[in-house]
Amino acid sequence: MNGKALVLAGAIALLAAGCGTSRVNGPAAGKPAVAAVEPQARNPVRPAVSDSETLLAYFDHVRKLPAAEFAREVEVVRKLYARERTDVVRMRYAILLSAPAAAPGDEARAMEFLDPLLKSADAGIRALATLLSAQIQEQRRVQGLQQKLDALMSLDKSMLERGR
Repeated sequence: MNGKALVLAGAIALLAAGCGTSRVNGPAAGKPAVAAVEPQARNPVRPAVSDSETLLAYFDHVRKLPAAEFAREVEVVRKLYARERTDVVRMRYAILLSAPAAAPGDEARAMEFLDPLLKSADAGIRALATLLSAQIQEQRRVQGLQQKLDALMSLDKSMLERGR
């Protein structure tokens, strides 16, 4: 798993861990220490899903898409963004542009989409935008280091060939 996927997978795990708690009755004075689920937990009402949770699930979905489906998803979200310029749609577009299957150079466009979200009033959206922005910056740094390494290896190879 690359660094990009690892960071967001960790965020998904943290978010999921905070969402799955249930209350149980604990021991009280004179009562046996048997954990019993409260009646309301038998028929739980699913809590409303936040935009952040939806976007994290979307990221997980997008990174698994085959190339053809990914391309269709990009087109669908591009058209959606042309109609609805909401923070959630903007974030979806940034997620797509920063995905491993995205075209080279799309991370720059993703950063343009993230910039206004880094100032969003919605703390969840702002946190996700910060996370994705940091991930893109780290990916750029790694790519830069890889280019330098490739250049050094090429220089080394040419020096060895000259020495022969």
